[in-house]
Amino acid sequence: MKKRLKIGRSNFKTIIEDNGYFVDKTLFIKEFFENASDIILMPRPKRFGKTLNLSMLEHFFDIQKSENINLFSDFEIFKKDEFCKKHQNKYPVINISLKDIKAVSWNKLFIHFKREIASLYKKHKFLLKSDKLDKSDIDNFKKILSREASEIDYKYSLIDLSEYLKKHFNKDVIILVDEY
Repeated sequence: MKKRLKIGRSNFKTIIEDNGYFVDKTLFIKEFFENASDIILMPRPKRFGKTLNLSMLEHFFDIQKSENINLFSDFEIFKKDEFCKKHQNKYPVINISLKDIKAVSWNKLFIHFKREIASLYKKHKFLLKSDKLDKSDIDNFKKILSREASEIDYKYSLIDLSEYLKKHFNKDVIILVDEY
């Protein structure tokens, strides 16, 4: 089947499943993981593939996306057998994009931010049934979901969500933030 150019697509899974062109950058996954830094910034120009790289990382590491294991079978990372066995789909991943948060005032910006965070929490709603979270965790989670949390709760919302995921899965969490 002939490969197709998928202009404007930045979801790794969609590009691969739709037989789109993808320049193999999968060894970046190993490089990313083996980096000694706790925080990695990727300052690159627009249209450089930052969002696609984050999507690739998400699909590789996310413990909740184990059905995607074969997405990488035609790429260089797949040849790193030990690395893949040890790390592929083994970590909870938070992936959030802040690109649509634009406003002329703090109040309007905060409304958009609350919506993005609530949407992110909704993707992890299964945590509400986790027996590893205590009542205060669940209460805070529900406040974020309903967008009734305080400004301070939103300030710490990504940290809190990562702690909830760590408690639930007993694994370190990878946080990916696009357009910060």
